[in-house]
Amino acid sequence: MVFTESTRKYFERIPHRVRSALANSKSPVPFEYEDEPFFKSYEALYRLWTNRDSQRSVAESHGISRRKLVELEQSFVHCGALGLLPKLSFLEIDARLEQLVVLIKRARPHERSNHALRISEALGFPGGDLEIIRLVQRCHGYGHRMKEKDIRYFEELQHILNSAARQRAKKKAMHDAESRTKSFLNFNRDHLQQRIELMKALSQIPKKRQVRPVLTRFGISPNRFYVLKNRYMVYGVWGLVDLVQQGRTREKISAELELQIIEQRLMDPSLSAPKMIKKLNLKCSTANVQKIYKRWGLAKIKSPVSIRGVLSAPVPEKVERKDTDPSQSVKSRIPDLIEQARLKVNPSFARFAKALFHRKVSISNPGAIIAAPFLDQLGVVEALHTYGPENSGQRISQTISLSMCCALLRVSQPSMIIP
Repeated sequence: MVFTESTRKYFERIPHRVRSALANSKSPVPFEYEDEPFFKSYEALYRLWTNRDSQRSVAESHGISRRKLVELEQSFVHCGALGLLPKLSFLEIDARLEQLVVLIKRARPHERSNHALRISEALGFPGGDLEIIRLVQRCHGYGHRMKEKDIRYFEELQHILNSAARQRAKKKAMHDAESRTKSFLNFNRDHLQQRIELMKALSQIPKKRQVRPVLTRFGISPNRFYVLKNRYMVYGVWGLVDLVQQGRTREKISAELELQIIEQRLMDPSLSAPKMIKKLNLKCSTANVQKIYKRWGLAKIKSPVSIRGVLSAPVPEKVERKDTDPSQSVKSRIPDLIEQARLKVNPSFARFAKALFHRKVSISNPGAIIAAPFLDQLGVVEALHTYGPENSGQRISQTISLSMCCALLRVSQPSMIIP
């Protein structure tokens, strides 16, 4: 989930408010911190259902309208105490874009946002721009500081909010509006209400040694209580929400490997799942790689996409050559090639090419010959074969231009004579 500015500030203030409530209370367990609308709504329904107060008196005492009170009552019936939590604002973006940004940050924490933008555009995810990508990174703890505490905080907060959204979507009947007094406390279905009542009961105990009997009465173990208390200190009443566990079966591919599979498939659409396993030398099942293909829609990619620099392509084993006059050598074709390609030729190189027709030329600095092995390692020749023009004449002219650049290198070597 991507927070708005108001939602982000709301969660930022909760830890301070909970600590302030703990300092002002005489109990080791805090409860009812300031500026939290949940407690006002819960108290209003308690008076309406248990004390049988009128709607007018409850609405006037809490400063809300009767229509708002009826909406709270309906939410409490369908969702339980979870329906009384405040409605937060979020930005609606493509879920796949958010998952992709988080995946890239998990695999490579110091990767730039431009890389996520480039991959999202290649995968066809709508609504992607640098501002949205950076906002998603901050909402998941990958801000400028890149601290582990921030990542863990936002990871658990995202888990809480997603669990609350899934439980609200079920809309099971938690309480009975016909018998309000008897069905107000329904711990069998409303687990959040049970924990709220637990914290409320513990906040009225002045000594720590009296905590154990209350835990026994609510059926909660001490270890579980301290986990809930720690979450309450950080996330407030949201920390008491049931977390929906996501079960996983079989082996799981790491984030780095999943991102590598996505990049390789985008650069080379001919890679099927078996070919990907063979290329990356993976020791996993084909089904796992196919799941990644299906999750990110990689099977729809038909044309290669440039991720970093140029696209790599193998040099063809056999180069098709057009029929040319065998009597014409490269030396004799240099003027025509330069004129056809409309190249800007250095005057020194032009005189050098002209002198090759009738005499030998001495070279004192053979930089091109020395730099040739290094150019071969850089893949310059492969780049010419892959991205160069189909016309062999223009390809030779590009090679000549490359040689001209290499000849300008200043390397102190003995003089050489070339025919």
